[in-house]
Amino acid sequence: MLQLFKDLRHYHHALVTLFSVNVKTTVASARLGWLWWFLDPLIMMAIYYFIIRVVFQRGGENYHLFVLCGIVAWQFFARSLTAAVTAISKNRGIIRQTSTPMGLLIAVPCTVQLFFASVGMLIVMCWSYATLGLQSLAVLPLLLLVFFIAYAVSLFVAVTQVFFADTAKLVAYGIRAGFFLSPVLYPTSRVLDADNIPAFAKLLFELNPMGWIIEAFRRVILDGGMFDWLQYGVQLALALLLVQVGLLYLRLCSNRIVKML
Repeated sequence: MLQLFKDLRHYHHALVTLFSVNVKTTVASARLGWLWWFLDPLIMMAIYYFIIRVVFQRGGENYHLFVLCGIVAWQFFARSLTAAVTAISKNRGIIRQTSTPMGLLIAVPCTVQLFFASVGMLIVMCWSYATLGLQSLAVLPLLLLVFFIAYAVSLFVAVTQVFFADTAKLVAYGIRAGFFLSPVLYPTSRVLDADNIPAFAKLLFELNPMGWIIEAFRRVILDGGMFDWLQYGVQLALALLLVQVGLLYLRLCSNRIVKML
């Protein structure tokens, strides 16, 4: 972990350049440019709002904001993984010709999605302006927590992608399943209070860190409340530990990666 911070300081110019290039590339990939990154979560919100609130008459009041908050949080994690899984295999030239650490290359897409997620959460907060307050600043540490979790998982999948080319496809399926297995469209209580769901399934559901994080975002932005800081500390400690393990995995495989590339 300390080596990562040293690399960030030493290669900060390269990181800024890669970040800028990735943002421009991401925006340029859609004809609507920046506008698409505002419309995408809104369109998804409208689709699920129509299906659940209009068709099935479920969801309750302000369900559109409920869904939008969950979508922005989930997309931050999902898009980070989608982009980072090929961060090593698609940057062969940079790895061969420069000394830029591979850990930083994996961090770039996560940092780009942190930027877009911050904009998305700002939109949600402006839409839910009635609950704005000092507690709204708690969104920042939550975004940081998602970043560390996404970066930790990205380290594992990006390295594995070099040796097993179908990793990206498996990640895509995992992301699809994770969307519906996380409380994006429904509250956590819907699962935990259900009598027809076995106890072990509820335990697995509670072990999903994105579940707690999505609910924490809603508590801060939509309810004007505050999450449990002790629980946040536990989540952050586990995320940092996973980052450390991921960096160790990358370091152990680095020589083989260079040969494979």
